[in-house]
Amino acid sequence: MKIVKTTFLMLMIYSLLSLLSLGIGKAGNPAYSIIEYPSIQTATVDGRWTTDEEWTDSPITEMSGNATGKFGYNIQDFTNLGLEWIIEIFTDNTNDTGDYWQICLDDSNSSGPAPDAGDFMIEIIGHTTLKVYQGTGTGWSEITPELGELIWANSISASPLNSTPHWILEIVDTSKTAGNVQVPNPPPTGMRVAAYDANTSTLAAWAPNSNANIPDEWGLISGYSATPIPEGLNLGVMMLASSVTVAIGFHFARKTQKSKL
Repeated sequence: MKIVKTTFLMLMIYSLLSLLSLGIGKAGNPAYSIIEYPSIQTATVDGRWTTDEEWTDSPITEMSGNATGKFGYNIQDFTNLGLEWIIEIFTDNTNDTGDYWQICLDDSNSSGPAPDAGDFMIEIIGHTTLKVYQGTGTGWSEITPELGELIWANSISASPLNSTPHWILEIVDTSKTAGNVQVPNPPPTGMRVAAYDANTSTLAAWAPNSNANIPDEWGLISGYSATPIPEGLNLGVMMLASSVTVAIGFHFARKTQKSKL
C-alpha cells in the first residue's frame, strides 16, 4: 500500500509540473499534442538500442500502422542544441528501395495548407539516401544540409520494445540553432513523423493519417516539462502520466541534446 501511495504521489506531482510547463500555441493539429521532456544521455547513432537504457529517458509515442517513435530535449541550455529521434517499424524486416522515413518540422508553428519557408522535411529513402527539403509556400524544394549537421543510421535489429528484429532508425540533428535545418526551442512546434514499408504498402505516421504536404495535419509539440521522467516510474505509469497531462492517448518523446558531435 505504501508503494502504491508513493507511486500515485509521484504521478500527481509529475503531472502537475508538466501541466505548469505547457506551451500556449495551438497551431498544427491540437488533437495530437505531446510534451517534451529533458533527456539524460546522448544516444549512440548506430540504428539500434546500444544499451537497454539508451532511450528510456523519453516516453513512447504510438504511431498509426506498426511503428513507434521517441524524441526528447535538454532544458539545460537553449544554445547549440541537437535533436535526436528513434523510430521503429515493428513488422518490417525487408530491405525495399521504396521504403522511407520522414520527419517534418514546422519551426514557426505557423501550420497552413502547404509547407512554407519555416517548414523542413528530412527524408531517408531505401535505407540508404538522405534528402532534406524546405517549404516554398506551395510545396517542397530540396536543400543541402551542412556537413555533419544530420547524422543517422538504420538497421534491422531487436529492441526492448519488440524482440523480433525489425527496422530501427536513429537520427540526430546536431544543432538546431545553426545549419540549414532549424527548429527553435522551446515549443510550441509542429511535427510529423512517418515510416513507410513498401513490402506491405503500410504507412505509419504521427499524427495519424497526416500528409507531409499539409502542415495543418501535423502533430503539435505543445510545451515542455522542466523535469525529467521521475526515476522509478515504469512504462505503464509513464504512459498514464503522459495521457493525464495532455489528455491525449498518444505518447511520443524527443531527445534534444547539447551538441557534442
